[in-house]
Amino acid sequence: MAATTRIEYSTMCFSGADYKDKISKASKFVESKGFSFGVQLHNSIEKDLFMQLMPLVNDIGFSIHSPVFAHYFLNLAAEDYAFTKRCIDECVRYLPEFKTELLFFHGFFMTDSPIIQDMKNYRRTIRASVGDTYCLNKSFIMDPSFFETDTFLKYKQTYATHLTKLKNDYASSGLTIAHENDFVGIGSGLQRPQEIHELIDNLWFDLGHFWTASLLHGFDFQEEALKLIDTKNIVGVHLNHNLIKKGTPLEQIKDSHTHFYYESEMNLKPIVRRLFEKNVPIVTLEIVDGDLDDIKMLFSWLE
Repeated sequence: MAATTRIEYSTMCFSGADYKDKISKASKFVESKGFSFGVQLHNSIEKDLFMQLMPLVNDIGFSIHSPVFAHYFLNLAAEDYAFTKRCIDECVRYLPEFKTELLFFHGFFMTDSPIIQDMKNYRRTIRASVGDTYCLNKSFIMDPSFFETDTFLKYKQTYATHLTKLKNDYASSGLTIAHENDFVGIGSGLQRPQEIHELIDNLWFDLGHFWTASLLHGFDFQEEALKLIDTKNIVGVHLNHNLIKKGTPLEQIKDSHTHFYYESEMNLKPIVRRLFEKNVPIVTLEIVDGDLDDIKMLFSWLE
């Protein structure tokens, strides 16, 4: 197993000034295992932490979960491509500051209305732009029946057209453009394996989101995850444990972002092993207050 994968903490692992100590301990441990360590700037990052991390750009690797410091989410499914392109241009300017050429984001929302990026009030702002039409029993969870409608097909076609346009616009930039699969919230279009296979060339694979999608859409999590790993170009992965169990009312599905040492039905070990066998470039622990014990458990799955 070649140690070409970089192990990262998402900035959601940090809770204030602890970032220095966490980075120091994690970096030493990960490097002792023969891997490199890095940090991913989550799109909820605040300016103070952003500035505090900048001096580390020559010491560790960085990736960026776009958009950071943006007024709006990036939506290629909206009719106004010029507006979305301006928003993306604003995001791109942060990439060289952290020496990354990877632009990845969630980019398929079923609305033409701009969605304000307010991570502290995420569900409220999404609902304000997307509306209640797609809600499963008035919840924030998407009614899966809408994936079989002409409305979905219209947004899907717009997304595909604009994604092609975006790739052409950035063809000479040297950037890799990738999209992350979605949580099962209202209006999010990249939930199911079939759309991921059909629409995405470069995938940032979020296993927590994919677990929630398996519950809502009724597919085999392990089977479909391994199929994507074997067939898609995966540029990076978000790992965390989701605590929602099979049989939970679908309206109660949440994106847990929690520790590996909390019990979960996901059974990530065989998936993680396959990811490392495939030398996926970046594995990011997107865990609220993630810590060294999470990293140690990750490596225990590789033994």
